[in-house]
Amino acid sequence: MKQFTGKYAVITGGGSGISRETGLVLAERGAKGLVLADLNFDNAKAAADEIATITGCRCLPFALDVSKPADIEALIAFAVERFGTVHILVNGAGICPYISMEDVTAEVWDKTLNINLRGSYLCAREVFPYMKAQQYGKIINVASVAARIGGIASGINYVASKGGVVSTTYALAKLGMPHHINVNGVAPGVIATPLTASNDYAPGTIVGQPRDVANVIAFLASDDSKHIQGCTLDVNGGLYMN
Repeated sequence: MKQFTGKYAVITGGGSGISRETGLVLAERGAKGLVLADLNFDNAKAAADEIATITGCRCLPFALDVSKPADIEALIAFAVERFGTVHILVNGAGICPYISMEDVTAEVWDKTLNINLRGSYLCAREVFPYMKAQQYGKIINVASVAARIGGIASGINYVASKGGVVSTTYALAKLGMPHHINVNGVAPGVIATPLTASNDYAPGTIVGQPRDVANVIAFLASDDSKHIQGCTLDVNGGLYMN
C-alpha cells in the first residue's frame, strides 16, 4: 500500500510514542519525506535515522519547543525549504502531567494549554497557506479520551487542553473545507508510550500500542478519508464508546 507516494509530512512529537510510530507507518506506505520535530532532538534524530534506514524515506529531525511560536514558524519554514511544501501535518506533541486540582496554578495551566492546544493551532496556522495554495492538505490533531470522560490519570489542565483540541479541529475543518484541506483528529485511550509510563492506572485498564493509533492517523492522512471532515475518532479498545 503506497498511499503516500510523493507526499511530505511534518510530525510534531516525532521522537517517540504515537508520533514516531506514525512516521514509520507513513514512510512504509510511500511517503517521500518526513520532518520529525521534537523537544528532544536526540530522540528525533534517532527516530529519523531508524525510519530512513528501514524504509528509504527521506527523514529529517528538527528541534522544536511547541510552546514557542518562533520555533513553530521555523519548523514549517524548514519543511518547505527542504521539501517545497507540506501535504500532511500531524500534531502529536504534548504533555500529560498528573497534577491535583490544588496544584494547577495559572502557570501550570498556561504551560499545558500552550503546548497541547495553542501549539497544535499554530502549527495548523503555519501550514494552511501552503495547503490552500495547492488546494490539498491533511491535518490530524491528537486529542485524548480525557476530552470525552474528564480524564483518567491526568489533571484538569490536560483534560481542558485536549477538549480544546477537539473543538479546534471542528473550527479548522470548516476553514479548510473550501480548500480541500481535511482536518480531523484521534482521541487515544491509554497507550503504552513514554508519555503515560509514569501514570498510575487502575488494574485492568485497557492499554493499546502506538501502532493502534498510528494506523488510524494514517487513514485520516490518506485519500481514503477525503470525505471525513472535523471528526475525532476514538481509538481506545472500548474504554470509551460513543
